[in-house]
Amino acid sequence: MRGLSWQQLGGAVLLLLQGQVALSALSVQVNSKDSLANAGKEIADPMMDFYAQNQTEGIPGKLTDTWYIAGAMFMTLIQYWATSGVEQYNKVVSHDLMFQSGENYDYFSSNYSQWLGNDDQMFWGLASITASETGFPEVSGKPTWTSLARTVFNMQIERWDETACNGGLRWQIWPYQAGYTMKNSISNGGLFELSARLARFTKNETYAEWAEKIWDWSASSPLILTDKWYVADSTSNENNCKDSGNNQWTYNYGTFLSGAAFMYNYTNGDEKWLKRVNGLLESTFATFFPSTYGGNVLSEVACEPIMSCDRNQLGFKGYTAMWLAHTAILVPSTAERITPKLQGSAEAIAKQCSGESENLCGETWGKDTWDGMKGLEVQMAALGGITSNLMLLESKSPQTIDTNPDAAEHHIDNNENSSKDPTKAKPIETADRAGAWILTVMIAAGAIGAVGWLIKTQ
Repeated sequence: MRGLSWQQLGGAVLLLLQGQVALSALSVQVNSKDSLANAGKEIADPMMDFYAQNQTEGIPGKLTDTWYIAGAMFMTLIQYWATSGVEQYNKVVSHDLMFQSGENYDYFSSNYSQWLGNDDQMFWGLASITASETGFPEVSGKPTWTSLARTVFNMQIERWDETACNGGLRWQIWPYQAGYTMKNSISNGGLFELSARLARFTKNETYAEWAEKIWDWSASSPLILTDKWYVADSTSNENNCKDSGNNQWTYNYGTFLSGAAFMYNYTNGDEKWLKRVNGLLESTFATFFPSTYGGNVLSEVACEPIMSCDRNQLGFKGYTAMWLAHTAILVPSTAERITPKLQGSAEAIAKQCSGESENLCGETWGKDTWDGMKGLEVQMAALGGITSNLMLLESKSPQTIDTNPDAAEHHIDNNENSSKDPTKAKPIETADRAGAWILTVMIAAGAIGAVGWLIKTQ
C-alpha cells in the first residue's frame, strides 16, 4: 500500500484541523433559550475552573491580584441563572457573594479595605442589587441582598467630594492613592447606576434624588459631553475638572446608559431620561460596534485591535452587553435597535469560543476563530454576551419590592467605621463611613487604541 504524498498528507491535516475547529465551536441559535442556555453553560464551566484555580489561598470570592472581578462574575452568573434556569452555580455564588460582604456586611472587609477603591466596592453593590432584581434566594440569617447594596450606596455617597470640582466621587479613597486626585466615569457612573436601580427596586425617592445629583454633576463635568454623547474616562481635581482622559471604554458608557434606562422606567417614561438613553445608545453603537466586524459585534476598541487589553478590560464587554439588554427591556423603544447588536455579538462569541477542547473564549469576538487568549475574564465576558440574549428572549423586567418582598432593605450597623473617611459630605439617610487606601497602577500606552487611566485593582 502506497503512502500519502506530502501534499495529500498536508491536505488531510488541514481537513482534520478544520474539523476540530468546527467541532469545538459553540452552537448558538439566538432565538432559542435552550441553545443559549447550553452555550452559557459551556462557557461557564471552564470559567468556574479558572475561578477555583485563582482563588487566593482558597478564600471564597478572593481572586489572586484582584478583588472586584469575582463580584462582577457573580453578577453575571446571577443574571445567567435568572434567564437560563441553570442552578448549578448558585450554591457557590450565594456563599461566596455573602462571604465577601465581610464582617460588617458592607463589602469593605478589614482584610482588603486598606487598598480598595470606590469602583471595586461598587461592583459588589451591583452584584447584590442584581440578586434582588432577579429573585436570587436570600441567605437565611443574613442581611438581604438589597440591604448589602444599600450599605454600599450609603458608604459611597458619604465620599461625595465637594472640595474640588463642586462634587463627584473620587476614583480612590485615600490621599496616598495614585488615583485620589481623579474623578472617573466608572466610579460615578457605577454609583449612578446603583442609585437608579435601588430607586426602582425599593421605590425610595432618596436613591432617585442621588441618581439625579450624580448625573447632573457628571454632565456638568468633562465626564459626559451631552452635545455629542461622549463619555470620557476621567477628569482631574488638580485642574478643577477641566481636562479629561479620553480613552473610550464600553463599561463607562454602559453604567450611565443602564442607570438612565432604570431612571426612565422609574419615572414612568420621563422624556429627559429617554433623550439621555437615546443619546448614549447611539454613541455606544457608533463607538463600540465597528464596521470592521460588520457593525453588529461589540468590541473593546481601545485595546482589542492591538490585543493589549488587561484583565480588567477583558471583562468590560460582558457587563455592557447585559446593561444593553436591560435598556432594551426597560425602554422598549430601543429594543429594535439593540437586539441585532446583541444577537450579532452572540453569534460571534460562538465562533470565538472554540479554544482547545473546552470551548475556551478569546478576546476578540469579531474574529472567526479563537484568538488564543484565555482566562476567567474572557469567559465571563462571553457569558455576559450570551446572557444578554437570554435576557432579551425572556423580556422580563427586573423585579421590584412589590414582586420580591423577601428582599426588603434593612439598616446594617457596620460599626460606624467613619472617622477616617477623608470627605465630609453628609448622606440623606443613616449611613456608615469608611476609608481605605490603595496604590493603584496607571496603565498607559501610546498607540492607536492606546490605554490610559483605568482601574487596576489588587
